Amino acid sequence: MSDAAEREPWTEGPDEEAPPESWLVLDDDELLHRIETCEEGEDADERLLEVVASRRHFFVRQEAAKKVADRTRLFDFEDDRHVGQILVRHLNRREDVTYLERLSARSRHTEVRSAAQVQLARLWRRLDAPEARAFEPPSPPPPPRPSPAPPAEPVTNVAVERGGVDGSLLGWAAHFVVEQAWSHLGTVATRELLVRTRRDLLDRHPSLVFFAVSDDAHVSVSLDAGLRLPKDAVTAAAAWVTAFRAGVRESAPDLEASSVRALTALVADALRDAGFYAACDEAEARLG
Repeated sequence: MSDAAEREPWTEGPDEEAPPESWLVLDDDELLHRIETCEEGEDADERLLEVVASRRHFFVRQEAAKKVADRTRLFDFEDDRHVGQILVRHLNRREDVTYLERLSARSRHTEVRSAAQVQLARLWRRLDAPEARAFEPPSPPPPPRPSPAPPAEPVTNVAVERGGVDGSLLGWAAHFVVEQAWSHLGTVATRELLVRTRRDLLDRHPSLVFFAVSDDAHVSVSLDAGLRLPKDAVTAAAAWVTAFRAGVRESAPDLEASSVRALTALVADALRDAGFYAACDEAEARLG
């Protein structure tokens, strides 16, 4: 059995035995909000390290570890197998899908929802979890499949950072949009429309080279070079999705079309942070 499968049980807060000044007295939503909004330079390492060493959910502890200003202080945990996973791994269990979905849907804080949604997109990709979807039409095309592990890079739950955008997030945005059309057009017509619109846009949006369409009308994203794609991939994906939806309207005028925001509701905050919806609005305006 792998180390991931043996990860120790976690508990949800608040921790009634923690001292009043401890962040562990907060429930998970408020604790994550406190972590996500922790400002650089704020002297919070003691509080963060307490969370890292706690038995709270892996995602909570991971977020705390990423915010520790003095990274050398994390070396104290190098012999802790579970904390070590936090520093080098992501979530990778199906039970974590439920936890992240709940945060994505119920958190009162935008920062928490967005961070959870980015992790959720990556976790779906790893687990190939068809049950983790906004809706489930009959016999949908398969969701994004795992590819060989990309080179290690600093973990982050920010949709756009360091000039790049989280590729898994865009892959799932495309998947949710295509899923609805596929159930009405079928595999062949859906694939032909995806291939044609991608080909028509490729000269103007070179980042579409990172996206591919399989024989079963499945949109995949190449993350072989790392988790993040060039930032202009947001505009490229938005243009492609918009052109695809326009083609669907021509082919199936009677289809009641849902908005892109409705179709991608489970990752809406992260997509908004990445500028995806604004790019879709601009692409729609250009189509008239």
